[in-house]
Amino acid sequence: MPRAVAGLQKGVCVQLERTDAKAIAEMRAEKLRTFHVPLLPSFHVHLAHHADTFAVRDGASTVGYALLLFDKHEGHDHVTLIEGYLTPPYRDRYEDMLDLISEELAPRAYLVRSDDCTFETALIAEGFSMEVSMSVLVARATFPPQKLEGLALVPMDYPHLRAAHDLVLHARGVQQAPTYSELEQEIENDSHWVVTDHDQAIGLVIRERSQGERYCLLDVLAPHVGDQVLVWAVQTAGQMVAGDDVTPAAVVDARDARKLQVFRQAGYYTAASYLIFYDQTAGRPSVPVISREQLWELMQSGTEFHLVDVLGEDHWGRGHLPGAEWIDFRSLTREARKRYRKDEKIIVYCNDFT
Repeated sequence: MPRAVAGLQKGVCVQLERTDAKAIAEMRAEKLRTFHVPLLPSFHVHLAHHADTFAVRDGASTVGYALLLFDKHEGHDHVTLIEGYLTPPYRDRYEDMLDLISEELAPRAYLVRSDDCTFETALIAEGFSMEVSMSVLVARATFPPQKLEGLALVPMDYPHLRAAHDLVLHARGVQQAPTYSELEQEIENDSHWVVTDHDQAIGLVIRERSQGERYCLLDVLAPHVGDQVLVWAVQTAGQMVAGDDVTPAAVVDARDARKLQVFRQAGYYTAASYLIFYDQTAGRPSVPVISREQLWELMQSGTEFHLVDVLGEDHWGRGHLPGAEWIDFRSLTREARKRYRKDEKIIVYCNDFT
């Protein structure tokens, strides 16, 4: 049974009630239309598909909805609010809705887009800490690429398959890269193009139609080439998809400064950012600190963990702890995602703390 909480209208009880996705489909469509760029990236679509749906009800009327993702972790749920929406008459009551959801479900994190202005403002007003997660970029125009001798962008085929797999593996790591068989299936979908330099595969461009078919998402994977070639690949692919009467776009990890710069050089602008707000009261995920003595005990006990040195490369060359591996601290998050599973224990050391 839903619990009643006073809030959205004075003297009226508002309830949070579990429902199904069909019941709030029209509201979700209306929310999408309010965005500056009506584009839901595939990662957001995936999260929303696996989230639980709740209706915000004022008496007999549904006045909004919330999508919450429940992730089992060590015997309890990590709850993340993926979307929240209130209809126009209630648009100034997002803080009340957040209080209601917080009391009922205690989310640890809230995902919101920067062009979801009223909802974002309410989260800021709640005093939650925030970080930028992903950037949504859109091409201002399909600029012709600079002519670079020997370069070509061709559909992925069987002769290029092995090289393409190696490129994806290197760029995304074992955990996130598709298997050889999965990549082979993409040949029929015509979703992967190979960047070649005098017929040698040096990179990949991946395209994906977004929800609504108005935008085509592009990603470029070419870890061993310079920015000039990356910009050429993005602009060449952009001209090709624009011929299908769609707008080229991209979703880039906000911490990947190089890729963001490549897309900007290719004529893209940041249309929206995905932000993550953390609820301090519900318990923001934190990184515990251990002492040198505790680390020594772990090393002697044979406990399995990854020991990562994030000091400078020169310091690493002069000496490091036994069994450690070095990662440049500026790319720690991105590299950790490539190398390790979420359930693996990682201990990072720097100058003063372990």
